[in-house]
Amino acid sequence: MASIISRKTKYAVVYWYLNESNIRKQKWDTLETKKEAQARKAFIEYYQKKNGYCLVPHEQEIIGVQKQAAEQNTTKEDEDITVREFLEVFVNLYGPSKWSVSTFSTKLSQIENYIYPLIGDLKLKELTTKKLTQYYHDLLSVSEVPRGNRKASGRMVQPALVKKIHDTLRCALNQAIRWEYLDTKMRNPAFLATLPKRQKNKRKVWSIETFTEAIQVAEDELLLLAMQLAFSTSLRVGEITGLTWDNLVIDDESIKNNMARLSVKKELSRVYLSAMQKSQEKDIIRVFLVQKPHCKTRLVLKTPKTESSVRTVWLPQTVANLFRQYQKDQAELQEFLGDAYNDYNLVFALDNGNPVESRIIRDRLKLLCDEHGFERVDFHSLRHLSTKYKLKMTQGDIKSVQGDTGHTEAKMVTDVYAEIVDEDRRFNAQKLEEAFYHNLGKAKTSETSSTELSETDKQLIALIKKLPSELKESLLKDS
Repeated sequence: MASIISRKTKYAVVYWYLNESNIRKQKWDTLETKKEAQARKAFIEYYQKKNGYCLVPHEQEIIGVQKQAAEQNTTKEDEDITVREFLEVFVNLYGPSKWSVSTFSTKLSQIENYIYPLIGDLKLKELTTKKLTQYYHDLLSVSEVPRGNRKASGRMVQPALVKKIHDTLRCALNQAIRWEYLDTKMRNPAFLATLPKRQKNKRKVWSIETFTEAIQVAEDELLLLAMQLAFSTSLRVGEITGLTWDNLVIDDESIKNNMARLSVKKELSRVYLSAMQKSQEKDIIRVFLVQKPHCKTRLVLKTPKTESSVRTVWLPQTVANLFRQYQKDQAELQEFLGDAYNDYNLVFALDNGNPVESRIIRDRLKLLCDEHGFERVDFHSLRHLSTKYKLKMTQGDIKSVQGDTGHTEAKMVTDVYAEIVDEDRRFNAQKLEEAFYHNLGKAKTSETSSTELSETDKQLIALIKKLPSELKESLLKDS
């Protein structure tokens, strides 16, 4: 394993290797940015996994060797290579060193479902900015291909998916220029392509009052625990369903001292079998047994996608005690079923011990909404609600909240914070009215009442005016 160490303004990737005398040595590679360091770390781990604990060359050196080989073996076929043929090279060469298995699965799905059928037979050199713009527009008329074992939604490809496909093509064409499949002096045709306009749909999120009501009426024990965990720890659904009991510290002393916690070290995900094979099962901890024959995907337990996703999150005492009870109930069920229970040490497991896919959690949440008349929200919105509530509770402590959410960039949290600020600004006018204008109104009323004569006073003055002059003088003398 390699590690990243900050060195003033730069970053060093440190790893071990065996030299020619089989002596263990340490190597430090210094890079300018953290992003470069993360890419280098991923490449070192992939290369050593494939070739053993050797000194890892830089990618530029490998590309140089590949270029020389390409120059020696240049044929007419390279000149006429199609988009499909190039992407096969790109996936096999670039993917294993750069992509996690889940990213690999997503990219393969995009390429096979949306790129090959429409532009796969085009010559790579014929792929212009204009043709890409037309292709992106045409995609909006293509039906979405359901992911994994989900049912077809019947809707067309959305602009957000077009953007992801564009990102894949742009990356691939960058490599095509570097590897000299395209003229090295040319601009990447994807850079200036026009994408369909995307409308940013605001995610539906419950209020804290609705969430409180929902957890009080929920009878599904598994769903209730997942909801409590999503709200209290801000975990993603894959991180929740990927928890194993060794990730939790919920002993009596820890709960009493407010030290109950969990460690996010793995996540549950469904990936394509072809992606697993091409990535050589990179990042995969366990592959679960196939439930259906001829299934093209596999349910796996894998390491998190980014370093920031690996984290420790502390549990409120109430949630920790819920886990204790749930663990006790699960142990009793396991003892009752004996060998019929598939013990994977999973926290969230079906009655037979098998893993709980995220779609099961989502379906149960929809059922809860329909049964009790709550607005339908997706499960991920509970993570959004959690982030929002914690930001308000901590008065905008973005870094501490980011530690719980596991976001790579604080911007993801500040976007939620900006939404909270906008909400609070709505009450500013009301607060100003109460604090300033309301009192100003009272002051004006008081001033008016002190200067203006009452109706009784007016009548008395009118009566005095009607009195004889002698009587007025007598009254004035007496006063």
